[in-house]
Amino acid sequence: MATKETGNAKKTIGINMKQEMADDLEKRASSMLISTSKYCKIILSQWLASGKKLQLEERC
Repeated sequence: MATKETGNAKKTIGINMKQEMADDLEKRASSMLISTSKYCKIILSQWLASGKKLQLEERC
């Protein structure tokens, strides 16, 4: 993951992911006629607003 300050209290975050996941995000965003970036921002905003915590497990 990489971050970059863009000014105006904004930051760009780049995430490396498997091709299959990226394709799925692009497909879902396209079906809503919005950019992949906007789609990711919407789903992340909704998750953060929900207050739900992720249940992560250590992989061995």
